[in-house]
Amino acid sequence: MPGKEQKFMFGLIRLAVLTAMFLYPLSSAALAVEWKGMTSTSRYQVALDEESVRLTERGRLAVWLRFIPLDDTQRKAAAAEYGEKGYRSHLEYYEIDCSEQSFLLGLIEIFGKSKTMLKRIKAGGETDAIVPGSVLDRTAERICPVPDDETVAEEKEIPPLPHGAENDHVTEEQPNVETEQKIGDLLKRTVAEPSNYQAWTLLGNAYFDADLPVEAIAAYNRALALRPDDTNILNDQGAMFRQKGEFANALANFERAVKIDPYNLESLYNSGYVYAFDLNNITKALQIWMRYLELDKSSEMARQVQSFVERYRKEKN
Repeated sequence: MPGKEQKFMFGLIRLAVLTAMFLYPLSSAALAVEWKGMTSTSRYQVALDEESVRLTERGRLAVWLRFIPLDDTQRKAAAAEYGEKGYRSHLEYYEIDCSEQSFLLGLIEIFGKSKTMLKRIKAGGETDAIVPGSVLDRTAERICPVPDDETVAEEKEIPPLPHGAENDHVTEEQPNVETEQKIGDLLKRTVAEPSNYQAWTLLGNAYFDADLPVEAIAAYNRALALRPDDTNILNDQGAMFRQKGEFANALANFERAVKIDPYNLESLYNSGYVYAFDLNNITKALQIWMRYLELDKSSEMARQVQSFVERYRKEKN
């Protein structure tokens, strides 16, 4: 995708064995997590990963929350706040003390396109009181147990989030007005210029950003018909295939990109990821990741690949 500075990755895998390697558990941002839409603030749609809730050694409840900007204006504001131009969303890891109604912010993970992790910030610090009516107050209501001497009330109705975000475990982000306008303009352009490779690519990119895989795949098909050896398009379309669960098609794209460009690190990473975490073919994934490490030994992505290799080599031995 033109202008992308970050390599595409599907995200970090939350594995129990890795918790000993980090102060806090890894998030599951890029997995098929059923994020539960919880509320919206003036800036974000906020969702909760209920499967991440666990009891810590200090008796607090740990939980991951996801924050997606309401529109592009808020996205740009967050990008400036976190110093990451490619910002698309972020996760926050909290430990909540239900009895004291207090919290501790432990981590913030910043993500770009395709759920690429841009930055991981260790927060820590002192515990603070939960403000009534705040996001953390709603979170505590959802995860804290009800005392035995209280009557369990019916589950509170959660107000719907903008643009159908209450179903955000199906689609990561719903198109906002600005995105819809952009897509409409690009559709008009492709109608007027059906042989314009760039117009079809930009339309595919817009659908990609709006998390509309079916439409993105179709637009990328038109672009590939005009320029079949574009490895950026092959990778982005492969990502959309994977999102739909079409792993064979995703691999076909990634492997074709590597055939065109044997030094395409993005495609090598993606191929290994699909083989390991979607198809459970660890032997094949290790072969691909070792090839990756022959080409790249020092980047953040390389360190991620190295951790995968070390983890699965131990399991095989």
